[in-house]
Amino acid sequence: MRILKFRINRQIITQDPTCDFDDMVPGTEGYLKAEFEFSEEWDNLIKVVAFYRSGNECEPKVLKDGKSCTIPSEALINRKFSISVIGRSVDKKIKLTTNKIDVIQNGG
Repeated sequence: MRILKFRINRQIITQDPTCDFDDMVPGTEGYLKAEFEFSEEWDNLIKVVAFYRSGNECEPKVLKDGKSCTIPSEALINRKFSISVIGRSVDKKIKLTTNKIDVIQNGG
């Protein structure tokens, strides 16, 4: 399994510069995992990742371990997919959202 790492500082998501995002080929299933590092504002929030293909939202994923999930295969069909993250407190008084970031699959 290949892990793509992202950093979230407040409400901005970026690719982790220490992670290799090269040579991914569209059409992958069950191989790519997204892992997130969050700033302290996200502590104690339930985190959900939204994936997009051609502007359409794919199946969102709850970060059950608070930091990672498998990227759904429907998001990986084209050369580009996008990711954003939403966090919500259990009492629903706090909601954080990130910008949307594009990931390019340039392999193949």
